[in-house]
Amino acid sequence: EEMPLSSAPELCVEIVSASNALPKLREKAMAYVIAGAVEAWIVYPQSRQVEIYGREGRRDATSFAVDIAALFA
Repeated sequence: EEMPLSSAPELCVEIVSASNALPKLREKAMAYVIAGAVEAWIVYPQSRQVEIYGREGRRDATSFAVDIAALFA
């Protein structure tokens, strides 16, 4: 039997698709952070953009040592 996680992962990532409602994804991102994630990302593969959320809300940059542009290379 699988047990649910006892805490949130440090990073949660949602990939946007045509069937996703953006307000719902943003709500989920903040829920991940409230649950204890350091950051939650919403990734837009088509436009090669990433929205980053932390405890203070939307961020301009990630706190992780990741080159976000390289994710789309």
